[in-house]
Amino acid sequence: MDRINSLAVQRPLLFSFVITFAFILLVLISSIVVGRVASAETLGWYVGSTIGRLVSIFILLAVLWHPGWLDAAGFTKLGNWRTWLILLILLEYSMVASAYAMTGRVSFGYSDAMLAGIAAVFIMLHAFLEEISFRGLVMHSLVRAWGGTNQGVLRSVLASSLFFAGYHILYLAGEPLPVVLLRIVVAFLLGIFFGALVLRGKSIYPAAFFHGMLNVAGYLSLAGAEGAGTPSSWLLLSLFMLPLALYGLYLLRSQTQPFHNFKSSLQTKNPVR
Repeated sequence: MDRINSLAVQRPLLFSFVITFAFILLVLISSIVVGRVASAETLGWYVGSTIGRLVSIFILLAVLWHPGWLDAAGFTKLGNWRTWLILLILLEYSMVASAYAMTGRVSFGYSDAMLAGIAAVFIMLHAFLEEISFRGLVMHSLVRAWGGTNQGVLRSVLASSLFFAGYHILYLAGEPLPVVLLRIVVAFLLGIFFGALVLRGKSIYPAAFFHGMLNVAGYLSLAGAEGAGTPSSWLLLSLFMLPLALYGLYLLRSQTQPFHNFKSSLQTKNPVR
């Protein structure tokens, strides 16, 4: 516990690298294990991968629980109604924009209800795992070290978004470089928005819900689509996601009071020995 606190506060960037590496490792291990018993994107693969994500979630929640970070990182509050209202409005825009950017049309469908259902559960859990890693642990540790002022929090959000975007380089294993680079841009823009949602709403759940539902919408819109995932479609998607990032920056900049109380409460509840 003391080592986690010490590393997070004294070397937050190193801690962020460690968490990013741990996230990648957990996902890779799950994929390798499940891949040996089921073909990709079959019902068995989604069931096994869902179990793998649940195990990974419990592992990372334990990392948050031991130093007493669950409350401060937004895991004990559902968030206020204003955050959820704004979220639902922006989610509708994002789902439509994402579908249009990737396929040139706005439609969602599936051919196998059971497969689509378990795939949606897997996608939601994977999004939650990403939020635990990059907003719950990475951003939280950066705010602990740099927070207290709006400038410190802004730096924390931008840095955590870079870590979130950076791990998408793994898509180079199966996609061309231009697509992967634009994936990284889209992830960075969304990371800013997600970070702002967590900090302003003092809860991780609105961001996790938005993240998961947007990915589910992408999965359903791509069902049976041809020619999706081109550089031009990802470029258009990055342009559509830019307003979310700008709105996230607005939320952080328009905070009427600095985040001094946030940082102080963290240091009081979790002293570094």
